[in-house]
Amino acid sequence: MFQVEDVNCICIDWSGGSSTLYSQASNNIRVVGTEVAYFINILMEYGYSPSKVHLIGHSLGAHAAGETGRRRTGIGRITGLDPAGPLFEGTPPKVRLDPSDARFVDVIHSNAAHLPVVGFGMVNTTGHLDFYPNGGTIMPGCNDRRTPVEKRDHIHNFVFTGASNSCHHSRSHQFYFQSILHPKGFLAYPCSRYDFFQLGLCFPCPSEGCPMMGHYADQFPAKLEKIHQKYFLNTGADPPFTSWSHSISLKLSG
Repeated sequence: MFQVEDVNCICIDWSGGSSTLYSQASNNIRVVGTEVAYFINILMEYGYSPSKVHLIGHSLGAHAAGETGRRRTGIGRITGLDPAGPLFEGTPPKVRLDPSDARFVDVIHSNAAHLPVVGFGMVNTTGHLDFYPNGGTIMPGCNDRRTPVEKRDHIHNFVFTGASNSCHHSRSHQFYFQSILHPKGFLAYPCSRYDFFQLGLCFPCPSEGCPMMGHYADQFPAKLEKIHQKYFLNTGADPPFTSWSHSISLKLSG
């Protein structure tokens, strides 16, 4: 990020609160959010506006960022990277990441699937712009050769210990990292469903244009027109994961 912007980057180490039972870690985000909100209040005492703050959180960290925004209003932007699904999917907005938590909330879903399918992220939209690369569930390049029993045990391990080595779940922050250095590499299209997108029914971009998934999503002019806007795109299987979609029409005569 330092290569493209003049910013201060502050990393929050809450490994002591996240490396416990998942149920406990889910509750610990309240403490983390409160502490970060307190830190922002201190910055405000020195004249720093919360509108300049951009919080980025992965999995449970996305909801911790939301908790910060709920407690300290006026946050400029929150980016949720595959917000954790278990214990948060279908819950009231005040206990999870929500568009009201910041002036602009963008979300990347990379492992969105309801249990018992192996999905650690939220399926439902939870921001102003919600991006579902490759449909938002299974990421190309993540070869999962586990048996159904092994997948079940992986879910059990995640829910009861908080430990996950899911390639799909981790792709969200890898996409974001690559988007910083490749500003035009993750163009996303508005669409209601991924299968419609795959059929080419969501081309071309509307008059207001299409947003870029990742770091430059805030440059989209229509980002605040409404909440829960769904966008789809395809990515590559290997870094930098950039990919471009093309629509080809053939007109046959005779």
